[in-house]
Amino acid sequence: MSPLSALASVPMTETQPQLPSRDGLALLHEVSRELSSILHSEKLLGRVAELVKGLIDYQHFGVMLFDPESNSLEHGIAVHHNGCKSTKDRIPLGQGLCGTAASLKEAVRVGDVRADSRYFSCGDDRVRSELVVPMLIEDRLIGVIDLESYHTDAFGPEAELLMSTLAANLAVALENARLYETIKKEERRLDRELKAARQVQDLLLPRISPWAPDLQTAVAWCPARHLGGDLYDFLPYDEHRTGYLVADVAGKGTGAALYGAMAIGMLRGYAAENRCDPSCLLSYLNDELAGKAVDRRFLAIAFAIYDRRDHSVTLANAGLPYPYLLRDGNTEELTVAGVPVGAMSGSEYPQITITLEPGDALVLATDGIEEAVNKDQQHFGERRTRHTLEKLADRPASDIAQGLLEATDDFLGSTCSPSDDRTVVVIKRNPD
Repeated sequence: MSPLSALASVPMTETQPQLPSRDGLALLHEVSRELSSILHSEKLLGRVAELVKGLIDYQHFGVMLFDPESNSLEHGIAVHHNGCKSTKDRIPLGQGLCGTAASLKEAVRVGDVRADSRYFSCGDDRVRSELVVPMLIEDRLIGVIDLESYHTDAFGPEAELLMSTLAANLAVALENARLYETIKKEERRLDRELKAARQVQDLLLPRISPWAPDLQTAVAWCPARHLGGDLYDFLPYDEHRTGYLVADVAGKGTGAALYGAMAIGMLRGYAAENRCDPSCLLSYLNDELAGKAVDRRFLAIAFAIYDRRDHSVTLANAGLPYPYLLRDGNTEELTVAGVPVGAMSGSEYPQITITLEPGDALVLATDGIEEAVNKDQQHFGERRTRHTLEKLADRPASDIAQGLLEATDDFLGSTCSPSDDRTVVVIKRNPD
């Protein structure tokens, strides 16, 4: 027999309430464990009313919660013997039997309310006895449980003991429900804010890639969370040159997104004023970010400048995986590297210059591609990256970028979410 079935089988009479034996305390603990699993206050209070009826007969049952701001009991639930429910009015501490029990933080048991000056009727003149038990957590008042009966001396010491035990457990359950509801409310607020921040971040990233008669440019971008730490940008230098960058902020979430937005803003301003080469630009950004030392963050970034006059690409890299050059169906790593910007002031960034032949493609990607981990704890890795790029080498730039991202999606599978942002930028010279 389940605890609830056992409670329902406790015999009752119409003339005099019957209390369960002391074994009822064991059943009460079972009831308390059930209550601890209910995380919605309204549902919790309604269930308490049902369960208490199986322990102690009553005509009116109520739970009132303490509001510290008004120093009163309010927002309770009242259940009458006919099953209808209502909300009790506010009761200041110290007033009535409920307010007295709350103020004293002690149970108040009255055998005949007509003889107690503290009692005031809630509209039913048939009430004769009342038991009010405070709900406390480490002497902090949560509220009160209130039982009323049409019988004189309906609630004895054993009833008070049972209800005091229930009150202690219900106080914890109500506090858990309150904390759960607070967390859910905060999660909904945070979710709205993150969605708004994501929209702002989307606006900061270029929506249209730069156009050139002999060049294709494509981007595939997939943040692991609402806000990504990966960024990309295109910087027009002059009528012949365009800058391309891919960046990955250390960390994730809001802090990473804001740090990245700050860094890209600084880089845009400096590039517009100085039109310097990638090595110079990364050195400047490194010293600026290292001087600010924002929460020990830094930025891995690859920056390339394409000059359409001679189809050359000048490239510097600060902490991202080596870029790939696709040529004649093969992949070649361009071994250019440096420490992430912001990590160490005074760092230098070597650069290389290559010429894009017709059909060549330059692929810049963040480490979220090669470091994608599937359910078997395998990394996508360099070998799979090379193989994927070689299969896509003859395709347009947009197919190469999106195809590499989709290959990692397939590798991860439906049961494994990416743990890091993934960004791919492809620059491809049109075939002759």
